Amino acid sequence: MRQFLILLLLAPAIVQTQTPAYDLVLRGGRIVDGTASPWYRGDVAIKGDTIVAIAPSITAPASRVIELDGLVVAPGFIDIHTHARRGIFDVPTADNYVRQGVTTLIEGPDGGSPVPLRPFLEKVAATRISPNFASFVGQGSVRSAVMGEVDRAATPAELGKMRDLVRQGMEDGALGLSSGLFYVPGTFTPTAEVVELAKVAGSMGGIYISHMRDEAKGVLDSVRETITIGEQGGLPTQVTHHKVIGRKYWGRSSDTLRLIDEARARGVDATIDQYPYTASATSIGAALLPAWAQEGGRESTLKRLKDPATRAKIQVESAAIIRDERGGGDPKNVVVSSCQFDPSLAGKNLAEITQGRGLAVTIENAAETAMWIVEQGGAQGIFHAISEDDLQRILVHPATMIGSDGEVPIFGKNVPHPRSYGTFVRVLGVYVREKKLLSLEEAVRKMSAFPAQRLGLTDRGVIRQGMKADLAVFDPARVRDTATFEKPHSYAEGVSYVLVNGEVVFENGAMTAARPGRVLYGPATRQAPATNGASHEAHQAPSGSPVFESAGGSRLRMLLETPAVGGNEVEVGELTFAPNTDSGDHQHGATETFYILEGELEHIVNGKGTKLGPGMIGTVRPPDKVRHKTGPNGAKALVIWAPAGEAARVTSRWKRVG
Repeated sequence: MRQFLILLLLAPAIVQTQTPAYDLVLRGGRIVDGTASPWYRGDVAIKGDTIVAIAPSITAPASRVIELDGLVVAPGFIDIHTHARRGIFDVPTADNYVRQGVTTLIEGPDGGSPVPLRPFLEKVAATRISPNFASFVGQGSVRSAVMGEVDRAATPAELGKMRDLVRQGMEDGALGLSSGLFYVPGTFTPTAEVVELAKVAGSMGGIYISHMRDEAKGVLDSVRETITIGEQGGLPTQVTHHKVIGRKYWGRSSDTLRLIDEARARGVDATIDQYPYTASATSIGAALLPAWAQEGGRESTLKRLKDPATRAKIQVESAAIIRDERGGGDPKNVVVSSCQFDPSLAGKNLAEITQGRGLAVTIENAAETAMWIVEQGGAQGIFHAISEDDLQRILVHPATMIGSDGEVPIFGKNVPHPRSYGTFVRVLGVYVREKKLLSLEEAVRKMSAFPAQRLGLTDRGVIRQGMKADLAVFDPARVRDTATFEKPHSYAEGVSYVLVNGEVVFENGAMTAARPGRVLYGPATRQAPATNGASHEAHQAPSGSPVFESAGGSRLRMLLETPAVGGNEVEVGELTFAPNTDSGDHQHGATETFYILEGELEHIVNGKGTKLGPGMIGTVRPPDKVRHKTGPNGAKALVIWAPAGEAARVTSRWKRVG
């Protein structure tokens, strides 16, 4: 009987996938395809999560057509360097990024990541997010897990444990190994030790990406070290958020770029990423206290600050950092962006805080204030110490891509760096349109195809038939950043539509209810199926009938799964709704058809409800909002998704129970 019902229902479902031919057509856009080729006019057709046609004119029927009237259609931007885990669970829509056209966020930079990585990625996968998400495994986090924050070389046994953790991180889904050799404990790591860990990541298809040991006086040696680690580790290597810090060292980007060019000429795959601002951001302690003072963690640092002789030594070195490096020669250049022990300090600079403590504003007293901030609990800061000339020289280099180094802020909270709200549109508005340093096509390449290639995301980053439909639509005459250092909580302008995996997540100046973002797994995970039930793009459906359970107790037993989705397949499951449940409004990326087997179900589409009983059918199509309610007896239904691919997205939020 069940087989008969499935066959009965498959026929109309297949017809629905054929007419209309497409879920969405973007008509009349200027296509900037991500390769840096000149733009061309055309239509883009989408079916499910995939670009299925590109042509000068597409006239076949579509569920929805968006007339673009010459707006630019570009691949969704891929941010290769973010700290998005700071806010992705608070703001899973990541509005600040999506409104710029960013469709993929890469976490785990600067040597810092969750260890182990898999539970974190599973938590992200279980959260309904708007953009895609991926991560590196952090060398600093790995070293800290094995050795703590000590200043010494690893023993052979410790190095073996660190290799194992990097291997585990790659198997868990990491894209490669990141390091933060500027930070504790990365700064205590000999180059040879990093090379050994890089070899593990490289052997599993990963890359190496580094916040270098020194971006000021030692910037040239640090670039050399980054190149060496890639060369000896046998993997691509990247200088992340490349800059030259401190007026005394401005201009040295000419030499750092020469080193990159020389490395590439001899066959080293060395690249760069950068954000388009003349200020950096990190913690006050990490930026303004010497590394040796931070060895052993916070308690050890506080002990040193209590010893008068040691404190005096720290103050001297901190003053030198304020004068020659991160402080840019003036305490006014250091601005607190967030402070837990005293939120009122957010937005104030080091000179104002020093004066507020009753001290004369000198570099030495500013160093004393920096130590006081660390003692009180620490704070995040913004450091204005980068040259615009260096910024532009790095930006136009062909080996440079764009990364924000930003986070997912709660709108209106603290005074974060504006890069979280403006990096990508600032490149388009300031450095393409106003300064004309880059062509539109080259800028888009630096934000899409280039990072996709670097990360091995072979199905994203370019507008081509068969690629995932991550797309950004914007007006090149209007696109701009509005966030400033004084008022950073301000969204980008000029972006009209953003699509992630074929679903519109932003339009008409507002986020939609769609949350189609996926966890994108790295090369070691893409090459083999998951072994612990985690869902990812390479996952192969197990034999038998897998069963999933929602948080509310409803159960889905898959009767027909389609792991490899080409666009015309369907999926069928038996869905048992728990009694007295309310799904809340949600959307699907495919047509969903219910055939009620038992009980009653209230089927609410776009606010209009229908009571469904045994033998009745209900259908919902994207982008409709649907909601299901059950009574005291619950309900059971056959559910069909067409085209296939929706089951993986739904069950990623459910628990596998059989």
